[in-house]
Amino acid sequence: MNFLGNNELAEIHDINNSYVDMHAHILPGFDDGAHDLNETLAIVRQMKEKGTEVLFWTPHINLNAFPHINSDSIHTYHEKYADRLLQETGIELFSGSELFCAPPLPEKLVPLGKSDFVLIEFPLDVYPRYLFDVIYNIQISGYRVILAHVERYRWLFPRKKKFLTTTIDYSIIEALKNKDVYFQVNYMTLANMGEYKFMLPILKEKKVEFLGSDKHWLTDGRSLIDFEKISTMEF
Repeated sequence: MNFLGNNELAEIHDINNSYVDMHAHILPGFDDGAHDLNETLAIVRQMKEKGTEVLFWTPHINLNAFPHINSDSIHTYHEKYADRLLQETGIELFSGSELFCAPPLPEKLVPLGKSDFVLIEFPLDVYPRYLFDVIYNIQISGYRVILAHVERYRWLFPRKKKFLTTTIDYSIIEALKNKDVYFQVNYMTLANMGEYKFMLPILKEKKVEFLGSDKHWLTDGRSLIDFEKISTMEF
């Protein structure tokens, strides 16, 4: 399967292949990612074994749990570790963020590396009434919006029952695509499609442009991207 968003990130950053993991929280002690540098290095070495060449570090921003995180702290922390990860693992690290979209938004947003893509997330269980307003405000600031781990939002795939049949309502999906919102899926979802059958229609229709691991720590249960398997997947 081909993820066009990952391909575009590779092109923007002059990367020769698209073996890009564009969503991970693996730097130590910053948000809810790895606990220490040894764990970070262990994760990144495993990523390398599975084919990852380039990694975007996307710490949470605009969450009350992490009030210290802002544009400046992200860039400073990235500079502290980028060279070491490249030297010890061979993986190039770019900075980014995962913006929690609860108003008000930070004055300075943190896109993925040198791109104009901003990775965003919303509450998982309750439909955010400010959904389209927030997205519009980010877009008119000059950014393209990627909705993180799209498969996790219950309100995005509401179930409707009619007689004995249950169907999925994809109307919010369509409305977001009509507003030029990009979608990201976690690799773990692709590796367990039996649990995520509701994702099949939008995967078949190429409406998911980005792939990431969303890896946090070694034992978080999130699968690392296996690029050899991805190349043979069809939906």
